[in-house]
Amino acid sequence: MENSTSKTISRWSLFGPPPILEGEDAAAYDELVGRICAAVKPVDVIDEIFMADVATSEWEVLRWRRLKLSLLRARALKALEGFLRDKLDYDLYREHFVDELTPILQDNLAEDQAEDLAQTLAHECARNDPDAVDKVNHVLAGIGLEMKHILQRGKTRKAKELTQQYVRRESDAVEFIDKLLATAGVSIETLTAEALVKDLDYIERIDRLATIAESRRNASLHEIDRRRPILGETLRRSVQEVEDSEVIETTPAKGEALLDERPQDQS
Repeated sequence: MENSTSKTISRWSLFGPPPILEGEDAAAYDELVGRICAAVKPVDVIDEIFMADVATSEWEVLRWRRLKLSLLRARALKALEGFLRDKLDYDLYREHFVDELTPILQDNLAEDQAEDLAQTLAHECARNDPDAVDKVNHVLAGIGLEMKHILQRGKTRKAKELTQQYVRRESDAVEFIDKLLATAGVSIETLTAEALVKDLDYIERIDRLATIAESRRNASLHEIDRRRPILGETLRRSVQEVEDSEVIETTPAKGEALLDERPQDQS
């Protein structure tokens, strides 16, 4: 049976290359085709044409569903990153502020001072040393920047870092974020819903395209029903098994907060 299925898949080259985009799993498409062939056992090229249409349409349906899920996840993480950027205390991103400030000072201090002085000055400024803050503000003013810009860069870097740790389910980050959300009285779902308001048109378009693909698939199944009732029913079961095997993962969040001691912008 396996050999027969392989021969059928190879003959599908008559219908053009597999409808696989960059980044999609070719093995998963082959498995879909193989499962359809194994379930139906096509007896002639007409069966193969119908099955090729069903497989292509079903792959497109799954693609739109993956795209929709990816959009939802991306917006959820972007919303979480924005929430963290607004809520993070200075102690949490102080080192990131130093990392952002140091190369700016190295590029704008006198060459004989830059290498030795830049990092020391950045650390002193981060500790809110008045003389260091004055010197840094003077350098930044000379290049059209303000302290708040560098602070914001450091905060953004820390927010991105925490968000990625949350995605990887690192326990400290999850616990920290959970506590921060609870303190603010919001949830990941709330943040996501607010972020998705401006993307509803995109989501609707994805749903519409998925519906079109489903209609094409169903039309092929209908034709199979007319030609060969048993073939149509087994193929419906095969498609349903593929869809039932699709797993959608969701992730909650956890965390804790620290307190503030940021350098003052004295420019």
